[in-house]
Amino acid sequence: MAASYRFGEFEIQVQARCVLRAGEPVPTGARAFDLLQALIEHHDRVVGKDELLALAWPGRVVEENNLSVQVSALRKVLGASAIATVPGRGYRFALPLSDAPAAPMAGHADQAHAIDSPAPAAQRASIAVLPFEVRSDDAALGYLADELVEDVIAQLARVPGFLVISRGSSFEFRRRGHAVSSVARLLGVRYIVEGSVRQVQARLSVATHLVEAESAQVLWTGRFEVDREAASNLQEDIARGVIAELEPELTRAEITLIRRRRPEEVDAWGHYHQAVGALSFKGWTEGSIAEMLTSLEHALAIDPDFALAWAYSALVMAMTLTTGLKAAPTATADAARSAAEQALLLDDGDSQVLGYVGCALTDLGQRERGAEILQRALAIDPSNAQAHVALGATLAIQGQRALGIQTLRHGMRISPHDRRLGFWGWALAQFLLRSGQTEEALAAARSSARRDARLHLPHIVEASALQDLGRTDEARLALAAAVRLRPCLTPAEVEHAHGRRVARQMTSLWPPGDPPVS
Repeated sequence: MAASYRFGEFEIQVQARCVLRAGEPVPTGARAFDLLQALIEHHDRVVGKDELLALAWPGRVVEENNLSVQVSALRKVLGASAIATVPGRGYRFALPLSDAPAAPMAGHADQAHAIDSPAPAAQRASIAVLPFEVRSDDAALGYLADELVEDVIAQLARVPGFLVISRGSSFEFRRRGHAVSSVARLLGVRYIVEGSVRQVQARLSVATHLVEAESAQVLWTGRFEVDREAASNLQEDIARGVIAELEPELTRAEITLIRRRRPEEVDAWGHYHQAVGALSFKGWTEGSIAEMLTSLEHALAIDPDFALAWAYSALVMAMTLTTGLKAAPTATADAARSAAEQALLLDDGDSQVLGYVGCALTDLGQRERGAEILQRALAIDPSNAQAHVALGATLAIQGQRALGIQTLRHGMRISPHDRRLGFWGWALAQFLLRSGQTEEALAAARSSARRDARLHLPHIVEASALQDLGRTDEARLALAAAVRLRPCLTPAEVEHAHGRRVARQMTSLWPPGDPPVS
């Protein structure tokens, strides 16, 4: 056993039982330290959960969720990418250890060797966030920019399927002068995020760019502004804003890349991204659902322990029930429940997995359990917009409509460019309509329809709201729009997704010459 271990800017002093970051102690609980020591000492392999429990809690019988809690605490200190979850097997320390002193700040002479050796070529969706350029001599602004990048790295590491380079490596490129393609080659990544921070009068302006390394093409550019005096308090909000903008573009870029590759070259993560992308490209139809489930089956055939794929399968199948798009609801409900339980069995400590499973179980009627799982997802990652939206819908279904609507809106607000906003907006419009907030429901339904022009569901809520407001002619036009998008729509399907009252309204409004068939 070594007296100390070093990685990036961290040093683990075993005898003193101390974690140092850039030479400064970082508060760490005793159990968390024992767990970290065990993972580092066995960094060359996956350490099983039972073995970790025995090492961190010797001679004691404890619940496995204690392990998830301590792993989550360590990730908050070391970064989300420090400890990898290996579904069905255990955990592995994922950062490279160094025999040299902790990494110095950029500009030191011994960095030259570090950036001369290229990393392995990127074989999966991978990204590095470079230090933001500070267009000022203000040292405090420089510290703020570094902390902002650290927050972006930590949150970006939560995006499923993307490998994020740690701060210790990406910050070696603080000084500009390397071409983006060169940096990407040295770090072994497919995408680069770069940016700048400058002060404009009393406000700070943060600009970010997402670049595809191979082509050096800028895929996305975003700009954010905040009062300088409030910057330190809003730092996490700025980071979340950057991630909210970046995540959809990252996913869209990765889906485009996957579509260019031959099917036999796509790995389990690739099939997962294809499933996620099916809705973005084709909308909510039986065809896109079948394509999603087929892609997820391919992913699970390659990796049966892929918890996120099981969770997403459960979510998709459950949502086909709420939208009325599935012809065999009993079989789908059974399959969805089985997939949800399998996902929890494989990884119940991942916020994304819990968010999908919690939503699926709520849709399947297990509302109290679904809400509890969604709350666990948000305890792990408060920036999980999908979990906020799903929890809001769950609360509204349980009768807490005001709190549910507020929670749902918060989830939409923290992910303002999410590809799912159209669907989420339909859910919001429904709960507003049921709460008697007819004008707000109408506005939400129309906003949902604008966000997803292929989704027929918000047009039904729009038609119902217009009918409630006595605007029958406009209501007929809204229903006609829904029928154009979904020619096979029936009152029975409307009742399944929107309830009996709305179905009766739609029956009276159905376009002439196209009588409803249940």
